[in-house]
Amino acid sequence: MPKLAIIREGLTVHKPALAKVPGGPAMEAAVALILHEPPGGQLEFLLIERARSERDPWSGQMAFPGGRYETTDPDLAATAAREAHEEVGVRLVQTLGRLDDVTGGRGPDERIVVASYVYEVAERPVLRTNQEVSSAVWIPLRWILDPQSASRYRFEHEEFRGNYPAFRYEHYTVWGLTYRILQNFVKVVGRSLPSHQGWQSGQQEPD
Repeated sequence: MPKLAIIREGLTVHKPALAKVPGGPAMEAAVALILHEPPGGQLEFLLIERARSERDPWSGQMAFPGGRYETTDPDLAATAAREAHEEVGVRLVQTLGRLDDVTGGRGPDERIVVASYVYEVAERPVLRTNQEVSSAVWIPLRWILDPQSASRYRFEHEEFRGNYPAFRYEHYTVWGLTYRILQNFVKVVGRSLPSHQGWQSGQQEPD
């Protein structure tokens, strides 16, 4: 199982692939992948469950602390750190590295490019969630690398629908952009997320 020292080393040499969205500019956002490795314990990372809101296209989904870039942010790493403090009350300073960008959106007017930054905390912080967060959970890294965690998520929308690769932890289901970011994360240390029923990781199953 990858240890924090191995992840630090992998991120040091990793050259992140930065996304360019065809057709013009897209909304920029950044997230913080926060790691904690207790002495003698298993490495874990923090996810939030987004509060349900009609204005949020990712309402109710599992995500990393993060949000949209603001012009007052010096850079996207500052966006990730600011959002983490606002959403869960954690102050982050120095990144361990940046992962490959991921892109998403539900149409030409909703394109988004998400930058992902990895941080570590020496101790589990006391979380203070704001109104954008329904709950927060620390998930062991070993869990998402276990084939028994592999699942799939059925997404229904008036414009499109499909089955997506996912993993489950307790009553949480992680899929979509967050799942893809985790794919990029474990790839840094030469691992991959287990697929469900022989799927290729990240592949959508057509109807």
